[in-house]
Amino acid sequence: MNDHRRRRANRWLGIGTSVIILGLITVAIGLQSARVRGHIPYLNRPVPTATPAGVVLSLGQQPAAPVVESAAVAASPTPEPSATVAPTPAPSAPTATTAPTVVAQAAASPTGAVLPTVTPAPTAIRAPATVAPTAKPEQIASATFLEPMSHWFQGWNQCAEESIAMSLSYFGSKLDPNTVTAYLRPNNGVKGSKNVESNRIVEYLHSQGMHADAYHGGTVDRVKRLVAVGVPVIVGQWQNRTDHAGIGHWRVVRGYDNAKGVFLINDSMEGAAVPISYAEFDDLWPVYDYVYIPVWNDRLAPNVQKVMGDEMNLTVNVAQNITYVQNRIEQQPTNAELFFALGGAYFQAGEFQKAVDAYHKAQSMGLIQKYPWTLWYQSWPVTAMVNLGMNNEALQVSQENIHSAGVYAIMHYERGIIYEKQGDTATAKREYQMALVDDKNYKEPQAALARLGG
Repeated sequence: MNDHRRRRANRWLGIGTSVIILGLITVAIGLQSARVRGHIPYLNRPVPTATPAGVVLSLGQQPAAPVVESAAVAASPTPEPSATVAPTPAPSAPTATTAPTVVAQAAASPTGAVLPTVTPAPTAIRAPATVAPTAKPEQIASATFLEPMSHWFQGWNQCAEESIAMSLSYFGSKLDPNTVTAYLRPNNGVKGSKNVESNRIVEYLHSQGMHADAYHGGTVDRVKRLVAVGVPVIVGQWQNRTDHAGIGHWRVVRGYDNAKGVFLINDSMEGAAVPISYAEFDDLWPVYDYVYIPVWNDRLAPNVQKVMGDEMNLTVNVAQNITYVQNRIEQQPTNAELFFALGGAYFQAGEFQKAVDAYHKAQSMGLIQKYPWTLWYQSWPVTAMVNLGMNNEALQVSQENIHSAGVYAIMHYERGIIYEKQGDTATAKREYQMALVDDKNYKEPQAALARLGG
């Protein structure tokens, strides 16, 4: 009898122990799942933020007329479009001229009165020159939201392709982001390239019949003004300063709300209308040298020209960017990312020695130690070194980043250039071939192999 009770007690003890262990395993799995989802925001698929109050612009609408200086900004939303606008055919370069500057008209000079005597009339007194007042920036709507625009959550490192497809959807395109990936990052997946550079984003947008250029030295005000005239803007930034600190990211600005002090972002990692404060937006930007890519068609060209002014010319923009970043450094002399931005600005200007010097400054301030993946997203330091003949450092830095990234076509290409200049044709060919293994559509190593006989 005692044995029977003992066996039954042991059986219940075993069952109870199993239940407890199973419960602990379930809790552990749940916590691990939550941790993983917290680090991979696109798995959460959050509900998009509601459309803000303010002006809702569709492609078929023009922004409201310029607001008079003292007038209140209209904020009633316009109706959403009932038809989708097809993308424009491939355009030639826009020829829109700069909007004329309005200058106050000078007062007329008074005419000297002739005295009623035989003596000559006195010399007319010249009126003082009237100085034209400094033009104040045109006021824009206090809130704008671009509609319609599709949204996709990204796959592995697909932020560039998603941003391209999302911005094109505003113009009526039905392009699938995976189609873009197949061209820009043919080795998609864990072994796929970690970044798509801004020039390749621009090239792809051009292939879709759109206007686009990669400008630098962007400001919160400039981006708002582009959105206010109906232009989506792709920007390159750190994703955030928390769980994805040091991870580069492309995202689309589709709206802003001055009352809340936020941009509304179509973000492939987080959602279709994600608010990000103006301050945070600016803080995440310098490592990409404040790059911004407006996307527009022929119809929007005059609006873009009006906003960009002289900086529509990339040469002017590059020069302005150097001054802009230098001024930012004066305000924040301990910010290593600003020195990295200055290096990028000098690189764009072809001043390679100054570019490398600024990179070394940022490096000495701990930027690469803090964010070791920085050069996954900005490869210009190695390109500048190659142009200066700093071959040993270029080979070392490129190898470190190829090893850490796993796939890096641009770095293989730069190494090929070094070996080709040194007369080591066999090694140069091997590096160019590795670049094409990483990205079979990369034109420069294709041309290099053709030059060297395959």
